[in-house]
Amino acid sequence: MSHDQTASAKHEPSSDALVQVRGLRTRIGDKVIFDGLDLDVPRGSVTAVMGPSGTGKTTLLRHLTGQLRPDAGSVRVDGEEVAKLSRRALFALRERIGFLFQNSALLTDFSVFENVAFPLRQHAKLPEELLRDIVLTKLQAVGLRGAAGLMPSELSGGMARRVALARAIVFDPMLILYDEPFVGLDPIALNQVLRLIRTLNRTLGITSILVAHELAAIRQVADRVYLIANGKLVAQGAPDELAHQNSPWTRQFFGGEADGPVPFHYPAPDYATELGFAGRAQ
Repeated sequence: MSHDQTASAKHEPSSDALVQVRGLRTRIGDKVIFDGLDLDVPRGSVTAVMGPSGTGKTTLLRHLTGQLRPDAGSVRVDGEEVAKLSRRALFALRERIGFLFQNSALLTDFSVFENVAFPLRQHAKLPEELLRDIVLTKLQAVGLRGAAGLMPSELSGGMARRVALARAIVFDPMLILYDEPFVGLDPIALNQVLRLIRTLNRTLGITSILVAHELAAIRQVADRVYLIANGKLVAQGAPDELAHQNSPWTRQFFGGEADGPVPFHYPAPDYATELGFAGRAQ
């Protein structure tokens, strides 16, 4: 099968896919974000979504959590059509999805313990002793039980990311969405987060979707990569396979070329005409 056929082929519904996207079309203002996007995320996998800036990677995560409705097409999570869920059913689905924000989004006036406890206090009526045990268990899982009493201002960037991850798993979710989880991390913190993502997937049976740009990190943790550009899926495969694919999209994105399918110049009128040179020449 050719690259174009691979990128554009319609997927058949798969019973082992936790997330199924079919024919997704989304327009925000005058900009087409998705134009017939199809992809599957297998249960228990770590799947990376990559692509040039502004191609809708974070928008895809918003579709999965029902924050944004598609103009056409289907987005299903665990067999449920997200856009058709009632308000109650949508909130129930969201409680089964953990979200790790790019900036960690910790509550600055709360301790590490209270940041992780916050979702439980908001959505579950638990005895304080049980709540304490759950929070400490999650902090232990990310190696930060000893930091429970610290404030966010006392944490390094990597520690803050791990606290946010503990909060994301506090409800034992079936799915975790990571939005740029590696940004700003030093090599040690990066490796710690990578190990946690893989360990949590394996030990807890969680499915993970990562939006990221760092191919070296993705190659260590992801089972599959989807490359999105111009509203479509332009390449897919295992990280090592994709890195060596000889298509214009993969060459530009993974090779860091300044120009290619994603042009250096934003669309604009003819340069000479706009500067008035054409009229002066006459």
